[in-house]
Amino acid sequence: MGTNALWLSRQERVQAEPAAGGRTGKYRNVVFQAKSCDGSVHWIDRTDILLDEEQAMIDELAHIVFSSKNPAQNGRYAMIMKQLISRGVPYAGWLMKRKPRQESIDLFHAG
Repeated sequence: MGTNALWLSRQERVQAEPAAGGRTGKYRNVVFQAKSCDGSVHWIDRTDILLDEEQAMIDELAHIVFSSKNPAQNGRYAMIMKQLISRGVPYAGWLMKRKPRQESIDLFHAG
């Protein structure tokens, strides 16, 4: 079958490929045919699946966004965003999961 992917609503790893033809078109309105570990085949909407290659792009985007003061100046930022948006990738939630936790500093110590 196709590539490895994450079925977001079930948090399950699957093998997926676009059901409507090849990978030449945009993914926006595509339904994916996915095969689970147990061998069952499912039809998954584009908004509910994240391919491994897209996860890698989101991880790179997270590094750019959360480590620089002006991410738009990074050349890869525009390219990654363009690809994610044109494919209809549900990237926002995954990107926010990659946001580093901010530690609060206790400036005042009442003792």
